[in-house]
Amino acid sequence: MTSTDRFARTVRTVSVVSGAFIVLCLLTTIALAVLGRPDEQITAVEVHDDAEVLDTVLVEEEIAALDTYSPVRVVVWTRDGAQSDNVNAETLEWARGRPDDGLLSPDGRYWADGTLVVTLSVEETTGTGSGEVGTYFGEDIAVEPPSAQQELQAHGYDHFQALNWDTGVVAIADAAAGEMARPAWTRFGITFGIPVGLALLAAANIVGVRTMSRRFLAANDRFSVTTQDVHTTVSESEYVLDLDHGFGSRIKSTAGSVLRQYDRTLEDRDAIAEASVWTVNAANIPLWRDIRSIRSSAEDIEDSSGLLRRATTLYMGSGEWKQVWDEEIEETAEHLRTARDDGGLRRRAGATAAAELHDFCTTALVRLEDVADRGAAGGGENISECLGEIAEIRGELTQRMTAIERAAAPKNSAKARYVDRAIADERWRRNDRSRSITGFYDRRSFYSPRSFIVGFAVGARSHRRAVEREKRVQSSGGSRTSYGASGGGFRGSGSSSRF
Repeated sequence: MTSTDRFARTVRTVSVVSGAFIVLCLLTTIALAVLGRPDEQITAVEVHDDAEVLDTVLVEEEIAALDTYSPVRVVVWTRDGAQSDNVNAETLEWARGRPDDGLLSPDGRYWADGTLVVTLSVEETTGTGSGEVGTYFGEDIAVEPPSAQQELQAHGYDHFQALNWDTGVVAIADAAAGEMARPAWTRFGITFGIPVGLALLAAANIVGVRTMSRRFLAANDRFSVTTQDVHTTVSESEYVLDLDHGFGSRIKSTAGSVLRQYDRTLEDRDAIAEASVWTVNAANIPLWRDIRSIRSSAEDIEDSSGLLRRATTLYMGSGEWKQVWDEEIEETAEHLRTARDDGGLRRRAGATAAAELHDFCTTALVRLEDVADRGAAGGGENISECLGEIAEIRGELTQRMTAIERAAAPKNSAKARYVDRAIADERWRRNDRSRSITGFYDRRSFYSPRSFIVGFAVGARSHRRAVEREKRVQSSGGSRTSYGASGGGFRGSGSSSRF
């Protein structure tokens, strides 16, 4: 069984386990929903219809039939009111005037435990009903904050406006029955939110591990295709001469590094394939990183193997060595021509630096042509010497481009940061695309003129856009909010609202 087959088998097991967990979460949701229903009874219903708008018998029967989370006594009081009335104060005064009803706590500072008082202050009884409704709770069954109380009261608004006073009072009592003394575990966020959230995470894990399996398969295929001739490529590099510990020594070192990276990647691939069920999950960031490193290693080995093949061709003077040599020369020559001829680069460099750069590039191109001729005539025996001269030319070009970048840096520090970052990004991107032998070994240091030209333009444009965005933000208007507050000397839980 191959490594990808073993990993795929583990992923299938993880998917089955995750699927079973999803079923368990859904069953848990159903169980919590059933167990979380209120099952206590209303202990007493008292209706004081001073406004004479209720069918007291109907209201008492329908409220008494409600289920609650804790035994509750419901007291309903209707009154004829006016818009200027303070219903909270009126209700408290009414309760204080009925001491035998036990509506208040012994110290008189709270509503009595286990008591819900619903006050309906009626103002308009023809056309569209209007008035105010209040709900007041004992401390052990309090519904907080006031906004939650208003949500309960809102259940009666439409009924009251339609003059259905009975239905509105019952609707408020019904809504309150589902909130008073309600255990936290029965709330939607826990009963449904947590189990469903866990089920979604499990579903995401299934998608994630299957994606992980596909990426591992693709990375492994890339690695297998890339490295199928790696031992042959490394063996042939033994023909590279190492007479002066120059490029020949570097190439042989690269060959050794390729074999070490190949062996290390094989070990990493096998370790991924043998990962246990408990470690294969979509949240395992190190495992994602290890899979990505397989593909990255394949790309590195492919790149290094290409270098070894080109070097072997040059040093042995076999096959298409002339084409390889011409490409090696042309890459550096193109950089020199760009530095010499580009008008934008010359303007940013300044007259003196531009003239010096032009002279250097002209001389370097002549020198490079001489190197090309000597390398072509040497039959591979002087390749190390020629590559060393090319590297010297590239090194001096890098020094000059670095000096030009410093001289051309924008005076605006913010703009300079954008330009520096864009140039650096462009340098690494272009250097990584180099396919020459000298370009392989100076990727982290070489400064191509084109990266300066493009990077400077991109950075300046990014800074300009950032400034424009900031101006738009500063000119845009904000939002205003206001807050209301209510108060009173009584400390019991409750509030009222208009309908």
